[in-house]
Amino acid sequence: MKADRHMGRWAATGLFCLLAVACGSAGERGVHTTMPGTPFSTDAERAVEEAKAGDPAKVRALLPFFATEDNERLIRVISTLGPKAIAPMMEALDDPNPALAELAVGMLGEIRAQEAVPRLTAFLRSDRPRRYIAAWALGEIRNPDSVPILVAALTDRNESVVKASTRALINIGRKSTPAIVSALPSSSGRARKGMLRALEDIEDTRAEDAILAVLDQEKIPGIQAAAARALSKCGTVKCYVPLERWLLEGETGVRVECAWSLGILIAKPAEGALRKTLEDADPNVREWSARALENITGERVLYRDAKGKKVLPYNLYR
Repeated sequence: MKADRHMGRWAATGLFCLLAVACGSAGERGVHTTMPGTPFSTDAERAVEEAKAGDPAKVRALLPFFATEDNERLIRVISTLGPKAIAPMMEALDDPNPALAELAVGMLGEIRAQEAVPRLTAFLRSDRPRRYIAAWALGEIRNPDSVPILVAALTDRNESVVKASTRALINIGRKSTPAIVSALPSSSGRARKGMLRALEDIEDTRAEDAILAVLDQEKIPGIQAAAARALSKCGTVKCYVPLERWLLEGETGVRVECAWSLGILIAKPAEGALRKTLEDADPNVREWSARALENITGERVLYRDAKGKKVLPYNLYR
């Protein structure tokens, strides 16, 4: 079990990161970026100066420069135009070039264009390439009306759309909780896992009962493990006993996540169960049990590593 699965929230995803990296489905490429800080070409400098007055055609004319110029600086240029950039970016949504349409969607999210929500929703629901960027933009705009659309997008066949929608729901925060909790019981597969991941990072105890139901009823170990992990941020004392049960009865990955959550929750009543799994057959379970016990007791705890040697775990809680 790699420790980075447990190291806090997903990294915040800015527009620059989305444009610099290939985030779409297989075969889709992000827009090239030069090294940040690279001086603009003469043509780009001229285009930037002409766009500063806010003429829609001149603002839209900046988009092709993203393919060759410093994206981060171009994003700042368009962002500073604020409302003046909304109309040309909305018009560019229909550009036949997928890369330019992607840029336009991203910029509408970057400038938090509330009036673009209906168009961005249509883009997300379409079969357009790179539509994941619409989910990201809706997450940046944070209109609560987008929550049901983003929850529904978790069932999309495109994994990038699912990931971007999950991040968007996290970005919107606790206003997303009721819709996710409502959809969770009838969910399955990747969509259910995305909902659990979103709830984990939203950290809302209102989701506890729904997550406990998944922990108790889910048959796929990877999803059950995600429920156990989500309780580390959404759980209360109510979840101690269920987590202890699956710490002792679950598949290896589930046991690891239960140990993690009990440690995060500083669940002192679980100390006895964790001392049992400190002798588990799997070294990962033993290691995470030791970490949990350290967090609960405040004392260092040895465990047997894969070679049978008694060692101290790296303490990833602090």
